[in-house]
Amino acid sequence: MIVMEIMRRMDISDARTFVVVAEAGSISRAARELHLTQPAVTRRIQRLEQAIGAPLIDRRKRPFALTEVGQAAIERCRRLVCVRDELKALAQGDVLPTRECRIGVAHALTEIALKEPVDELRTAFPAVVLRLSAAWSRDIAERVRSGALDVGVVLLPKSEALPSGVQGVALGTEQLLVVTSTQLQTPAKVSTLKDLVGASWVLNPEGCHARAELQRVFGRAGLPLRVGVETYDYELQASLVARGRGFGLVPSRKLARSPSRRKLRTLSVRGLDFSMTVWLLTADQPVALRPALDQFASSLRKRLSQGGKPS
Repeated sequence: MIVMEIMRRMDISDARTFVVVAEAGSISRAARELHLTQPAVTRRIQRLEQAIGAPLIDRRKRPFALTEVGQAAIERCRRLVCVRDELKALAQGDVLPTRECRIGVAHALTEIALKEPVDELRTAFPAVVLRLSAAWSRDIAERVRSGALDVGVVLLPKSEALPSGVQGVALGTEQLLVVTSTQLQTPAKVSTLKDLVGASWVLNPEGCHARAELQRVFGRAGLPLRVGVETYDYELQASLVARGRGFGLVPSRKLARSPSRRKLRTLSVRGLDFSMTVWLLTADQPVALRPALDQFASSLRKRLSQGGKPS
């Protein structure tokens, strides 16, 4: 009875405004996105708080923060807004989904995921509004779990289980290779971790699963790992390694097309296996988006099977 009374008193536009405010991180940014004044957004949040009977935003904190009730309410408000959008689409006889689709992609996969797969998704479902973002796989998985993203494309080590609270479909594999410069006087046979002691590495910044796995392997062996250069861009990493700045980890598909590939050689080091699985993650997948997400997954799977080459 209490839940039904709250639902009766709630305005769906207030719930949607709360979702936008929570995702935007501030009243002012939410106002710009909703094309409303800041006082109008504040009034909607206050009406929702009155309907629920508790504060949703901690107004004493800077920067913006949700209260404990607000953190529990945000996911339910997202679901409520999604259900409303789906019911409206069904009532209007829409075959194609008409709501936005929020896709997060791991940094290492943006090139392969955000070109042809996105183009094909937009062609097949022109009514879908795409909101694309890139982040580390761990952050994307958390945003999918919380409902901030509809789908995430992430890289996880083959030995690592899916994070709790999300569902996943394996789309393919990504092999990272240990590379060094052909110009360096590297021993002809580098086969163990001890052969790499003291070497400098060119790697992604902290947050990268491959880097974290490399650190774990060296840590278990009681050996130090020295990072000489941090940068996001794999092509820049390959170029730096080719110029003798250290060892690197480069995806095989990127190495095959890299302008630096002739100046690099790969190493087979016992204990360093960087086979990663590409996962498409969802949580409570909106029914109206399933056809679009199925299309996106199929296109991405095809691209991965081709090694990232255009169709």
